[in-house]
Amino acid sequence: MGALEGSLSFKTFHVEGEPPNDFQQAYLHNLQSHFFEPLSPVGEDERSVGWVPAQDPIAAEFQRNQVFFNQYIVFAMRIDKWSLPTPWVKALTKKKIEERLPELEAEEAKKQKEDGKLRPTAKLSKREKDKIKLEVITEVKQKILPTMKIIDVVWNISECTVRFWSTSNAVCDEFAELFEATFGLTLNQDSPFLMAQHLGMTEKQLDSMVEAEPWYPVFDEQ
Repeated sequence: MGALEGSLSFKTFHVEGEPPNDFQQAYLHNLQSHFFEPLSPVGEDERSVGWVPAQDPIAAEFQRNQVFFNQYIVFAMRIDKWSLPTPWVKALTKKKIEERLPELEAEEAKKQKEDGKLRPTAKLSKREKDKIKLEVITEVKQKILPTMKIIDVVWNISECTVRFWSTSNAVCDEFAELFEATFGLTLNQDSPFLMAQHLGMTEKQLDSMVEAEPWYPVFDEQ
């Protein structure tokens, strides 16, 4: 969260490119096209990322009045992932393997009786153990909810800036990639040089800024 409540820690990005004249209709469609898809207990995905309304992260779709506020576009990035209780998965997998062994031994004994051939002690292959573990994981997922993270996004169309309420470099990189895929616009993280560009400094001034040496204050000892 952050834009509507909570933390004030955010990162600012500058947007390269101009929005279309009908940007509200176009961007509402783009957001809906990259809407968050919930994780399924029987699916293979362990993580899901997409856009949701900032005011209602479990909504099924965007409403225009949730997104556009004068020159601002407000939405959120939702990240869900499975956080499985490892001790439970391990214990249940072990129990199911132990329950499967007598069945396997009975099958081997039946085959030996039918053809008279001696067989080694029955044991499960790695493939069979992995299959049992996957069954256990699916069962556990059906009893828990994935962890949910909601990160607010505020895009000022007039100033070509975006505020993203996360300071994690990995999450910010993922956000920038999803933003560019959604809107076809490039994001650049804020910096003194970019700020100077947007303030209208000349090329000569910008070159001088790049070449300038850092200055540190020195205080005389009393």
